[in-house]
Amino acid sequence: MKQKNIETHKIGLVGQAPSRRGDPRKPLAGPNGQKIARLAGMSYDELIACRRKHLNTHNGKSGKGDTFDHAKGRVNAADVLLDWRVERIVLLGKNVARCFGFRDLPFLAEISIYGRRFLIFPHPSGINRWWNERQNERRARQLLQRFLRGETVPARFRKSRRRPLSLKQPNLRRKSSPNNH
Repeated sequence: MKQKNIETHKIGLVGQAPSRRGDPRKPLAGPNGQKIARLAGMSYDELIACRRKHLNTHNGKSGKGDTFDHAKGRVNAADVLLDWRVERIVLLGKNVARCFGFRDLPFLAEISIYGRRFLIFPHPSGINRWWNERQNERRARQLLQRFLRGETVPARFRKSRRRPLSLKQPNLRRKSSPNNH
């Protein structure tokens, strides 16, 4: 079966901030951009042809990661929504997703709202431990490629392997009764 091409003019990618070595005027122009291109199954030039934006410029270091100005990010997220005429937007990391108003959603969640589709994608940096699991990378690659081609992702494919809390095994210990004493 022939795969559908990715229409880069319909895609937007939003990241937190450029890497310390990255150029703030060229979002995703570095190792993180190369990783996203590889996972997306596209060339680096195709990735650069997509709409790209960072919500913040580099604000300094905080622990292993960088600081992130959520207030500035929310303002820039609103500008992205007003300015971009794209159908599908990949939000790189949960900080970015929060700036767009998406809270407490898992990675690889897809949201359709106001005629646009959003994919909450894990932050591509090596600091994000989510990438340590091989199955996570495989699933992320598959979902990202489907999303970028405009395909709908079946709900069963998005689900985590974890069981929901409501399906936990009941406590099998016997309750003590007043007659047992």
